[in-house]
Amino acid sequence: MNVTLQAPLLRLCLLACLLPCTAFAGRAAALPAWQMLEFEEQAFWATAHSRLEFPQPAQDQDYWELTANSAIPGNSEHVTHTFEPDSGQLLSRDRLSKGKKDQRLKRYTYGEQDILRERRAPEGGDSATPDDWPVTSRKELAYPPAAGEITLTSPYMLLLLAQRLQEEGPGASQEVLVHTDFNFYRARLTCGNGVPVEAHYDLTGAGTVSGERATRAVALRVSPEGELAERDDFNLLGLHGDIILLFDQETGLPLQVRGDAPRVGQMEINLKAATLRAAAP
Repeated sequence: MNVTLQAPLLRLCLLACLLPCTAFAGRAAALPAWQMLEFEEQAFWATAHSRLEFPQPAQDQDYWELTANSAIPGNSEHVTHTFEPDSGQLLSRDRLSKGKKDQRLKRYTYGEQDILRERRAPEGGDSATPDDWPVTSRKELAYPPAAGEITLTSPYMLLLLAQRLQEEGPGASQEVLVHTDFNFYRARLTCGNGVPVEAHYDLTGAGTVSGERATRAVALRVSPEGELAERDDFNLLGLHGDIILLFDQETGLPLQVRGDAPRVGQMEINLKAATLRAAAP
């Protein structure tokens, strides 16, 4: 991935091309065209990888599942989301993180009244599976008041919601709540016309896709929902600030994500590989 400290003018142009927000609700569930996406980010000496997988749900399954794996030197995480197909409302989320010296599992269960947060960690050299690790803490988190009005989701899920939104075309918008660990954020997604992107990624079964592609843009603006319970911890694929996702107008694949990275500044994260969903029989 190329790290570029782009001129502020480019970001302003991207945001300016987005039409005013309009309310948009009640979207029907639609599976994305992809089953797997891989992104890569390079900064200085480190390379970060992110892989999202969206398996085909069973025909009578009343929930869908999205998994995300991200890794940088010395640290990795595996996050599993289960969510309502139509809204993207979270039902549960597991985050297994591993560092050089420790590992832990955080499990969030989204109930009707509150969120149950459990933290598990292995005991010494315990080889048990994470589900069998002892619980080291258990807390019940209160929902923010707006949770009864709009969807509550997670950072990784924003990519899926942006994918759906760009299919509606310029002018479509949506607001959701985002839950990280103890913090909640309000995210506004707005679709508009994008800028050409030089794509270069491997498409399973079809070789390498290269060349300039026309795009649609989804601008993502995130702000705290109320007072943060702990330090700011929102990011999408490691990016902060005003984030822009650029989708191929023809295939709908997310080709690039733009935002701010710590100690680097403005950065582009590019699609490196994708697997398309098999056509329904």
